Amino acid sequence: MFHACMNPKSGSFFVDLRLSRHFTLVSCLTAERDILKTIYDQILGAHLSAFDKSISDLTSKLVSATTTVFWGVASAAQLMPTARKFHYQFNLRDFSKIIQNLMLAQPASYRSKPMDMIRMWAHECHRVWLDRLIFDADRELYMNLMRTALKEFPDVKEEAVFETPLLYTSYVAACEGGEPNYLPVADMQRLKGVLEAKLEEYNEQVASMNLVLFDQAMEHVSRIARIIDLPVGSALLVGVGGSGKQSLAKLSAFILNYDVVRIVVTSNYALVDLQADIQSFFVKAGVQGAQLLFLLTDAQITQDRFLVPINDLLAAGWIPELFPADELDTLRGKVR
Repeated sequence: MFHACMNPKSGSFFVDLRLSRHFTLVSCLTAERDILKTIYDQILGAHLSAFDKSISDLTSKLVSATTTVFWGVASAAQLMPTARKFHYQFNLRDFSKIIQNLMLAQPASYRSKPMDMIRMWAHECHRVWLDRLIFDADRELYMNLMRTALKEFPDVKEEAVFETPLLYTSYVAACEGGEPNYLPVADMQRLKGVLEAKLEEYNEQVASMNLVLFDQAMEHVSRIARIIDLPVGSALLVGVGGSGKQSLAKLSAFILNYDVVRIVVTSNYALVDLQADIQSFFVKAGVQGAQLLFLLTDAQITQDRFLVPINDLLAAGWIPELFPADELDTLRGKVR
C-alpha cells in the first residue's frame, strides 16, 4: 500500500492520470465560515459561560471577528508566500492559537471588563499575524482587516482597542507573588521593574548577562514567554547577529522556570547524534517531567537532513521512529 501527499502551493499542479488512477484522492479544504463559527463558538462559549453576561455575550462576536481577519489574511494575494517572505504560511492553526489564548482569561480578573477582553483578542491577533509581517504594506493590509473586524463591536472605539501598550502576559502576576494570570500590562515601567528583578536573579544564579531592557526588548521577552507558555510552542527569531535573540530567549525561559537545552555541534556531528540528543530531551521532558526550551541556531544546522526531525518536532511535537521499538516499552513504563 502507498500513501502519498501533494503540496497544493508548488509544483506543476498536474498529475498524470496513469499515476493518480492508482490512488484514492482526498482533498481537504479550509473550513467555511459557518463551520468555523459553529466549532469555535462552542469551544470559546464553554469557557466564557463562567464570566459575566457582558463578556459571555462577546463569544459570537469574537469568533466572527477572528474569522474575518483569518479569511482576509489567508486569501490575500499580497500575503502569499514568496522567496522574500517564505514564512507567510497562514492556516487554521493560527485561528486555534487565538482562541486558545483567549481561554487563558480568568473570570475573577475580567469581571465586567469587556474592553479588556476585546483588547486581549486584538493582542492575540497581533501576536499570531502582525508579528510575522515584514513589510509596511502588509502590515497596513492587516490593520485594515482588523478595522473591518472591529465592526463586530459597534460601541467600541478603534483608538481604545489599539491603545499602547497593547501587551498581555501571565508572568508579571506570578513574578509579583501571585498565581500566573494572563493580564494586560498597565504600563511599561511596571513591566521593566519585574524584568530587571528577574534579570538580576538570572545573573546571580545562572550566568552574567548584560541586557539593556528598552521597550522593544521587553516586548520581545513577553512575545517569547507567551509562545513558550503554549503547549508545543515554537518561534523563529529573526535578526542580525548579536541583536540579543538568544539572550532574550534564555531570560524568558528563566522567568517561566524552563531549563534551556542545546546541542553541541562538532565537525563529525551527524544525524544520529542529533537524534540521540533529541531522545535525551524527550526523556527529560516526558519521563522526568522537566520543563524544557530547546534552543537551536541556524549555524547548528550543518546538514539539510537535520531539518527532517526538527520539522517533525515543530509541526507535531512527535518524531516518527525516534526511539527503537525495544526501548518504547521501557519508556512507557517509566512514564506510567
